[in-house]
Amino acid sequence: MPRQREVTAEGGKKRRITRESARNLVTRTGSGAKRIATAPGRKVRGKVVQVRARMKAVQWTPGKMMVEYIRFNITGLVNVSIFFLLYEVLYRINIWPEHRAVAAWAVALFLSSIESHWAHYRFTFKSGAPYLTSLRWGLTVYGTQLVLSTTSEYLLIEKWDVNHRVAWLINTCLFGFATFAFLRWLAYPPELDTEPLTTFGVATLDAEDE
Repeated sequence: MPRQREVTAEGGKKRRITRESARNLVTRTGSGAKRIATAPGRKVRGKVVQVRARMKAVQWTPGKMMVEYIRFNITGLVNVSIFFLLYEVLYRINIWPEHRAVAAWAVALFLSSIESHWAHYRFTFKSGAPYLTSLRWGLTVYGTQLVLSTTSEYLLIEKWDVNHRVAWLINTCLFGFATFAFLRWLAYPPELDTEPLTTFGVATLDAEDE
């Protein structure tokens, strides 16, 4: 006979629980917990599928991606120049003596992010997305970059004694492509471009078909 014990249920009634029924309860509870635990993963996979479908719909091939990345970097040369100028000014002003380079990086990146968003919206992607919506997504991407890159800046300069200008260059290159990809699909959806994009006469998106 399986060992049994009595438990009091709601209403004062007693019911017997065997080891077998207890194991069944644990199994059911574990399955439910597993479904809950894997829910975020299913949501992420669903988002990935959606992005892939969008890429296919606008024919965003690796070649066209690189053409757009070149456009992004052409505009980015101006943006980075403004960013570097702000960084140098803030570094010389020394707004936070205990963390001089890190503070200059963070403030310069925040200010230049607003200018960069407008420049990419207007010139790089010629986006037709609502500007405030685009700006919100842009600042979300740039804000994430700000947190990650400022942490990297702190480690490089204050923990590993890397020259602050070398650290600036490392971080600028490290986060460049990831920023481009997230901005393109969140802040400047290719479906909302106002006109076909070209770089040095090479078409991107559906310009080739026109």
